[in-house]
Amino acid sequence: MIELYRPDNCPTCADIEAALKEMVIAHTVVTVEANQQPEGLPPKTPLPALKDNGQVITGQAAITAHLRELEEFVAAWQRFQSDACYLDEHGKAC
Repeated sequence: MIELYRPDNCPTCADIEAALKEMVIAHTVVTVEANQQPEGLPPKTPLPALKDNGQVITGQAAITAHLRELEEFVAAWQRFQSDACYLDEHGKAC
């Protein structure tokens, strides 16, 4: 499960949280109080931080890139579910 560690007042963090909700991907949000070290993250990890399968992602560019990867994964996953119809590159049903 993905974990989002964020400070309370953080508009960027709210956008990250909204993106995870929009993808309907399992995640938890941990709000970190000022000057607190969250359990589950290495010491002095800058916030916001995503933890995905043990990998800690920090920094706006890296988090944005990871969210894009997740979006692509979710889109591919949904496309090949049994209740979905999809077309190949020639417009034929597969």
